[in-house]
Amino acid sequence: MDTNNARYQKQLNQVLRHLYINPLEKCNLRCKICYTKKTDPILTQKQILDFIDRYQNEYDLQTITFCGGEVFALKYYTDLLNILNSRGIFTQTITNGTIDHLDKIVLPNLNNLIVSIDGLAEYHDSNRGAGNFHKSMHFLKKAHKLNLHTEIFSIVTKQNMDQIDIFENYMRQELGKVSITYHPRKPPSYLAHHPISNIEGEISGFDYLTDSELVQIMQTRNTFPPKELGCYQISLASTGIVYGCCEGFRPIGNIGDPIEKLVYSLRNRIGGPCLGCSQTEFMCGIKHIINKMN
Repeated sequence: MDTNNARYQKQLNQVLRHLYINPLEKCNLRCKICYTKKTDPILTQKQILDFIDRYQNEYDLQTITFCGGEVFALKYYTDLLNILNSRGIFTQTITNGTIDHLDKIVLPNLNNLIVSIDGLAEYHDSNRGAGNFHKSMHFLKKAHKLNLHTEIFSIVTKQNMDQIDIFENYMRQELGKVSITYHPRKPPSYLAHHPISNIEGEISGFDYLTDSELVQIMQTRNTFPPKELGCYQISLASTGIVYGCCEGFRPIGNIGDPIEKLVYSLRNRIGGPCLGCSQTEFMCGIKHIINKMN
């Protein structure tokens, strides 16, 4: 990265206040379109805290996002949240919302739960299993009552694309105001590069969006990746490998590397349009779409 480029540097300064940690790939569900294999490595609580301690010695860490697999399946997970929250760190958890340990969270206002809901009950359960829509909705409603922050993360395919307005209206009726981020189903060009991709996921009934549909949703909705990019980050995987993106496939180092080495590697990867990307040759497999919009 050209450190004189204010467009990148300002974003990087914000990014370095955040960590993304993926402690495991194992999950309690078997979603039909999940794009990762359920591999064995699991980070221990000590490994995670040691990495965070070293990072805090170098940077003003404010937020950590955890994702799996399903992190609530970890026996230590709520204890880990409580330790981090007691330090004043805001934690975000990406979850399927089917394992309820919410009562164990001591400081709800320092937690944001990002719950995966892909549409209304019939469509959601066709991917994630019968009854799981109801479980996830109950999880969200209970989280509200406990004063936890909540969001929804929704995977978009050709089959649920035209149901988005209905889906949003339903969520407003059930939950009130809630933020929804849409995640277009990962294209084959992404799966071919991902280090633990599951390219055997079902396609029938969960078809990939066309280029025009990708442009449409990225222009009209909150999406990941965002059309302005800037979503690079220090991302620790369950294997101990560190990437420059939560969807990364090119490592920038390992869990034991000096933090400054990891940041240096990330900084030198950033390029491309808008706020930049750490994998400019790839951009989540939709580089042609990003370039078209920018």
